Amino acid sequence: MKTILLKAATLSLLAISSCLPAQVDLTIGINYSYNPPTGCNNKITALSVDICNGGSSSANSFIVGIYLFNPGTSEKWVIDQTTVNSLSGNACITINNWDINMNNYCCLPAPASNYRIGVWADTANVITETSKSNNASLLSGNIQVCASSVGLTNRAGVLETISIAPNPTIDKSELKFVLVTEERVSVTVSDITGRAILNVYEGMLAGGEHIISLNTDNVSSGIYFINIHVAGGEIKKKLIIQK
Repeated sequence: MKTILLKAATLSLLAISSCLPAQVDLTIGINYSYNPPTGCNNKITALSVDICNGGSSSANSFIVGIYLFNPGTSEKWVIDQTTVNSLSGNACITINNWDINMNNYCCLPAPASNYRIGVWADTANVITETSKSNNASLLSGNIQVCASSVGLTNRAGVLETISIAPNPTIDKSELKFVLVTEERVSVTVSDITGRAILNVYEGMLAGGEHIISLNTDNVSSGIYFINIHVAGGEIKKKLIIQK
């Protein structure tokens, strides 16, 4: 009788183990390098960083974000993102020569010289992991952030109140922006090579807040740009599509 019970218990354990979720644990590697902004240009260049999976199972596509961190207030601002298509268990991948122009970010924080750069694996929180506590890490060294010289404030008649939500998205987002005065507006979506893939809107819009729906159901996963064209200029906003 004891032998039969032991076999039954063993079978039960096998059944439970086969139902366990994938063992994935994303972490930030110890190897990294970057060139901090110089001359108040708000540009981080040649950033290289290791992203590792300490688990035994492979991770599917996920997004890695770079963020600014204010040690005094613990505030964070994600300033750029990229996609890792997959990462095997017990392996690392190096993202090389990542250039980030913070002037393209719509809402730079207050100018200061004590900001830190952080790396965050799986910013969209789509990967099931054994632990999420080690997904983000700060890189050593302080950087200076200056007032944006080519930011979105009042540029080409459009205010800085521009947002896309959700972002990252699967198939639908909303673009919100404010016009100072009546403008002829054209909204398109382009890939990272600049090729237009969607014509979203074109026509006259009155001054004030506007909301435009973006249907990306037929667009593959990747990094894209929403282009808002008005008289005298163009404004770009990054859009992440992750399916």
